[in-house]
Amino acid sequence: MAAALLGWSLPERPDAVVSVAWLVERLRSSRVDWGLLEKLVRFEPAGYARQTLARTPACELLLISWLPGQASRVHDHGGSGGASWLVRGALRETRYAWAGDRLAPDVVVGASEGDVLVELPDTIHRIDNASRHGAVSLHLYAPPLRGMTSYEEARLARETLRPPRPPAGSGGPGRRRRPRAT
Repeated sequence: MAAALLGWSLPERPDAVVSVAWLVERLRSSRVDWGLLEKLVRFEPAGYARQTLARTPACELLLISWLPGQASRVHDHGGSGGASWLVRGALRETRYAWAGDRLAPDVVVGASEGDVLVELPDTIHRIDNASRHGAVSLHLYAPPLRGMTSYEEARLARETLRPPRPPAGSGGPGRRRRPRAT
C-alpha cells in the first residue's frame, strides 16, 4: 500500500531507519497518489478515524481523518519516533512536559496543509482539529507502534498563574499565564 500511495516502499529492516529526520525526509519526498488517498479517507462522527495502511518490522504508516472538533487524548507513542504530514486541512498540536508528577501544556503549534510535525520517542502530545473543515494526516512511525500510553485528566496539571514577575528594570507587576490545553 505504501508504494502505491507514496511512491516508495516501507523498509523491512529496522536498521534501515536511521533517525526521526529520515522519517520526515521520506514523507516530504513522497509522490502521493491523491486518487488513491481520497478513496482511503474515512471520516467518523464518533471520533477521528485511524487506519494502519502498511506495517513492516521497521516502521508503520497510518492515515488519520479528523472532523472539526475531534481530538486525540493526551498520549505518547510508546518509545517510537514519528513524523506526521498534514495532507489536508489544519491541526493543532499541544505538547506536554512533566511538572512534578503532572503533565502541563508546554508548547502549542498550529499545522497547515503540507506541514510535517516531528514526534521524538519521548513526545507526549495531543492533536486536535480546531478548524471548521475536515483534516487528513499521514503518520510514519519507527519502530512500529507497540503501545501508546494515554494520560488521564487527573494526571494533567490544572491551569495555574505563575507569580507576578516584573519586566526587567520596571519593578512593576506582570502576569504570565500558562498555555491552556484545549
